[in-house]
Amino acid sequence: MNNKKSKMSVDTAKLTALSLVMQTAGMAFNVALSSRAGTAAVGIMSLIFSLFGFIMVLANGNIFVATSRFVSEARGAGHRNYSRVMRYTLTFSLCLSSGFSLLSLILSDYLGESILGSNQLAVAVKIISLSLPFAAVGSCIKGYFHGIHSVGVPMRGDITEFAAKWIFLFGALIFTAGTDYFYIMIALSVLVGETASFVYYMVKYIGEYRRFSAYPMSDKPLLTDTSSSFLKNIIPISVSGYVQMLLSSANEAIVPVALLHSTMSRDTAMSCYGMFEALIIPAIFFPSAVLTSMSNIIIPECACFNRTDKDTRTGELSAFTDDMFTKCFSYAFFIACIYLCCGRELGALLCPQDDLVGKSIVILAPVIPFIYLEIILEGMLKGMGRQNFSTLNTLAEYTVRILCVIIFVHFCGFYGVLISYYASNVISNIARIAVVSKESGLKFSFVKYVFVPLTRGALCSLTGLIIAKTVHADYAGNIAYIAVFCAVGYNVLFLDKQKSDR
Repeated sequence: MNNKKSKMSVDTAKLTALSLVMQTAGMAFNVALSSRAGTAAVGIMSLIFSLFGFIMVLANGNIFVATSRFVSEARGAGHRNYSRVMRYTLTFSLCLSSGFSLLSLILSDYLGESILGSNQLAVAVKIISLSLPFAAVGSCIKGYFHGIHSVGVPMRGDITEFAAKWIFLFGALIFTAGTDYFYIMIALSVLVGETASFVYYMVKYIGEYRRFSAYPMSDKPLLTDTSSSFLKNIIPISVSGYVQMLLSSANEAIVPVALLHSTMSRDTAMSCYGMFEALIIPAIFFPSAVLTSMSNIIIPECACFNRTDKDTRTGELSAFTDDMFTKCFSYAFFIACIYLCCGRELGALLCPQDDLVGKSIVILAPVIPFIYLEIILEGMLKGMGRQNFSTLNTLAEYTVRILCVIIFVHFCGFYGVLISYYASNVISNIARIAVVSKESGLKFSFVKYVFVPLTRGALCSLTGLIIAKTVHADYAGNIAYIAVFCAVGYNVLFLDKQKSDR
């Protein structure tokens, strides 16, 4: 068990480091673009990426999660030959993505000209459709390597995709026509990134296939033994991904529309939306990289528990859930306290020309524990096979969020968007905690998971605040001011690790 925890910690650290580097680079690009073209341009870019992301998820069918889970269950059952599992998942991903690629090509002119009023966007959708099969097959192979706990390959694949995409986009903006052909340049950058990562994944998978296909097939039953059982198990996973993406896209579309219909001018509304999508939300989610990385590892771990006998499964899963809750609550409350204390300074660094970013970070700080918990809880639910509950709960979450945007933006302007995050995250994640606790057989302790980490986070943040104020940090000293909190945070997390190791 200790070896497994050590392996999880190392894998989480690797994925977290990679995620932080890529998020930092993405935020730096957004900051540079907002300085050069204004925050409204960043808002338009966010909408374009949302549209492209919507198309990509439809063609993907949540295949990464499905492959990771099926391969992990096969590994937990003692299988060493994954030929059947991968044959089904690769065929499914290729058929689904090819179908959506063809549909995107057919509908591109209608989407670009009739709905969005842009011939340039129609061309961009055509380009995106060409990348769909590459993205789907790449995600499938990436899920395989996560399932066998070989995270180095997905890491290098992500680096390849990220570097190819952003280097191309940055070069196109700097050395060609600037933002004149923004839609097409973004689409081409996506195609370049997905193609580069696809080539890398295929090279790695060919060698891996030769290795595992040499083992004899096991007689132990799996969820993917037949095509009908495979479809029966993958459809709920795909539907869950579709529901989440559809509702997320609907929410992202409603937010700018609601802002435009409020008392704001068009430029002000798009500026607020640009700051929210490109600066505020990335800043809130930036420290969650460690939890996102952990969630990707949790899915195959929980899937492995499904293959053990009931008594062993309950005991191991309960201990595993207790460990995840302890770490996640401690980390989330600490980050929330830090953002509550120095959110304005962080906002001033990200967007010196407008204090809305800093104000919003401070306002959202108390709901950060719920936002971060969702990352871990969703990973556990998917690994446990509670896909149907996850889908229904996501549906309820986004319904609440969308209704709050429609109602409160009318009365409160931009701050109505922040209200929607409070209402939806609190309600949905309380439900997730209850289901995960019940499924794992864990008795939830308010003192252990909430009171103790909240108190520790508050005391450590107060210490950091006193030190920072003692050196009279002002705007010029924002970086040093925030560094104090990072140093304190490192010591807290390091001490917690020492205690848990003992």
